[in-house]
Amino acid sequence: MPELRPYDYQYLKEALNLARESPQHGSSPVGAVLVDGQGRVLARGRNRVKEAWDVQERHIGDASFAHAEMDIYFQLGRLENAEEYTLYTSLEPCLMCGGASGMVGVGRILWACDDPWGGSGRLIRWNEHPAFEKIEVIPRPFEDLEREAVELFAPEARRAYPEEGWAAWHERYPYAAEYVDREDVQPLQIQLKDAQGA
Repeated sequence: MPELRPYDYQYLKEALNLARESPQHGSSPVGAVLVDGQGRVLARGRNRVKEAWDVQERHIGDASFAHAEMDIYFQLGRLENAEEYTLYTSLEPCLMCGGASGMVGVGRILWACDDPWGGSGRLIRWNEHPAFEKIEVIPRPFEDLEREAVELFAPEARRAYPEEGWAAWHERYPYAAEYVDREDVQPLQIQLKDAQGA
């Protein structure tokens, strides 16, 4: 496991808090935070696929590419010294957001939980492509935040993904997927306090 920084937990937790805001506006529960090399926040983003553009604040919206990470990159425009930056996201970045992170040259990426269907790890081999090989990728560094992220996104995965995508979630996070199926949990209603068992 790569070395963690003192503020990593704080900002990954903040990404989860941002993720909780999106469903209140009809979008998927994904949030992200970008910080510089000194741990100062440069931008905060969240999924805004079903929200209007906010031109004044430079928030993208009303588009299938209005993901949390893309929200951040649109806010900031051209990034200087991106290799010093850390991206925190509540969910493993999709192919678009993972690719964008590699192309802008972000130095570190941490995500709270895997996305076994929509995550970029299915197609990007982070250490094998020239655009990505210098990125320090740290998946799921905190068990409690991973569980929190899984609980938050699993109902959305069942709603949004095709049958084979939901099957991938069953394989990766069976305790959450089975609970969501059994209780017919809708997005933002999941409470897995005793569902994991072991």
